[in-house]
Amino acid sequence: MPERIKITIRASSAHPDVLTVQDAMRQVLDIFDTIDREPGVEWRLLRAATNTPLFVEGEAISLEPSVDVSVVARMQKQAFAKNWRDIANGKIPDDPEFNVRAARRVLARNINGVGATEIDFEMGEPVTVTPTIARQVSVAFDENPNVLFEPVPAREEVGSIEGTLQGVSTYYGFPAVRILESRTRDFLWCRLSDELQSVFQNKAPYFDVWHHQRVMMRGRIKYNAKSEILSVFATDIRRIDPPAVSLQDIKDANFTGGLSIPEYLDRFREGMLG
Repeated sequence: MPERIKITIRASSAHPDVLTVQDAMRQVLDIFDTIDREPGVEWRLLRAATNTPLFVEGEAISLEPSVDVSVVARMQKQAFAKNWRDIANGKIPDDPEFNVRAARRVLARNINGVGATEIDFEMGEPVTVTPTIARQVSVAFDENPNVLFEPVPAREEVGSIEGTLQGVSTYYGFPAVRILESRTRDFLWCRLSDELQSVFQNKAPYFDVWHHQRVMMRGRIKYNAKSEILSVFATDIRRIDPPAVSLQDIKDANFTGGLSIPEYLDRFREGMLG
């Protein structure tokens, strides 16, 4: 079943002529900007009615036709719905990735020009943000020291990470590999692009997973607001093989200082060395 979101923007009953096209359209855009972003997923315009009230319906689609987007879109909607239900209850969402800037713009319009903003998640009851709710939450935002200075928003960067292969599975329904990242020692999911899926066996045979081969994953790296890596959309993988070291390279003929091996071990056990 397609994942959809419906938004209705109503004018104030006291001032029905105050709602402008700009405010109504920007209200819809800012609401969709509070949905957590996931690689390869977009929300397309399915339906719109420009008469009063303004009505817009969006549907989740995948930029990769072979991928079933429903699992990821439902996860997005669940977080999205929780955040706006918190606001409708007069609370500040505790989601660290919540787009505070966009939400505050929505609330500001609800105080000045927009009578009510209704969001139907198609899961549970719709949420309606009224001017009264908008004023209450706006004050909470202003008084909360944790959101006075808004954190750096989640971001994506093209780059690479290193780690050891731990497993092959799926991540939100997408083919992926799990690695133990070398720098942080965190387990991360690396979703494979369509192109990488077709050549994965050539670049990293499956026995590399069983032997925890060290690899470099390159692609789009998603960070949270604390600059911690959340996941990777991998476009390439490269094995990192340790250099071959011969016994001759590490052999040290003078290691015992002229002592025989038994003499060296006896002194070592007695604490007379080093």
